[in-house]
Parts: sequence; C-alpha cells; structure tokens
Amino acid sequence: MRLRLLLLSLLLSSVMYSQRTERGFGPVHLERNNFQLNLLLPGFQYEFGLARNLSVGAEVGLSLATPREGYSVAPAYRAFSRYYHNLESRARQNKNVSGNSGNYFSVSFQQFFVEWELLGNLDNEGRDLNFLGVVYGIQRSYNNGFGFGVEAGAGNYFRNRITGGIGPVFNLRISWNPFRKKKPKGPPGFEP
Repeated sequence: MRLRLLLLSLLLSSVMYSQRTERGFGPVHLERNNFQLNLLLPGFQYEFGLARNLSVGAEVGLSLATPREGYSVAPAYRAFSRYYHNLESRARQNKNVSGNSGNYFSVSFQQFFVEWELLGNLDNEGRDLNFLGVVYGIQRSYNNGFGFGVEAGAGNYFRNRITGGIGPVFNLRISWNPFRKKKPKGPPGFEP
C-alpha cells in the first residue's frame, strides 16, 4: 500500500515540475505530455517529463507476464521512471528527439490481474502477480503520430509479498498518439 501511495504521489507531483521539449540551440528536454495508445496489446500509456532526462509515467492495458512458473496475458497496470541517456547526442546528429525518441534505463513496477487472464497457465487463485525490476528500452516516435517501443530486462516477480523469484521481462509496443501535432512544412532547417 505504501508503494502505491509513493508512486501516486510521484506521478501527481511530476505534473507541477514537468518540462517541455526545446528546439534549436537550447537544451533538449523531454516532452511535457506524451500520450500513446498501444495498438499491439490494447491499452494506453501516459508519460511526462520531470527533468531534463527523467520522466515518469503509467500504463494500463493487456500485458505479458513471464514468471518462472509459467506465463500470463492479463490486464495490468504499470508505473515507471525512465532516464533517457542519449537525447543530446541524437539532437547533435540531427535525429528525431520529439515524442521522447531515445534510449533509456527504467525502473518499473507492474501489477498483473491474473484472475482475469486471457491466455496463460498461471495459478490464478485471486492473488495478483507483481513485478519490480530494471529494464533497458528504445522508444521512437514519428511525425504522423505512430511510434514503437522495445524494452527488455529482469526483476522480481512476487504475489502478496511472497517472492516468486527473478524472471525476465520483455515489452513490445506499437503505438499511436492521437494528439500529436504535425510539423508545418517550411524551408530546410525551419522550426516553428
């Protein structure tokens, strides 16, 4: 319960301190708001920038759990914090950094509601499955609003404070941002 309250307070406080992406010769910051609909496994993700390279966010939708006793595709929610380590080098190389397009390290907490699983072989006796771990990810966004993300890592799976052991995690996301504004056309090097 304390962990949930801590994550909720982090998410709420980050709204007040979020930054926006700056273009041109200024420093590169993360997007203030980055909303994405997951097209691969139905769900949505909301991420916002806390500081220059740090963001926090949440995701709700279907997800894949892979603890050592089996697998489950079930509804889940996830809270995460990401540290983007290559935004400035991407900007120097004239690569896209909008939509938080970059590589990152992330700490992730995920709760799977396995009693409502769609596919899987886990014992679903009404005990939710939780995951806490570290992942490395790549996220790319495009001007038409579409994007993708890939994450891989490892962490601890547990149920009701009973450890389930260390296990892998892998997330693949094909997404669309319905609020993405297209860049106006102009001469090369033009930025609004």
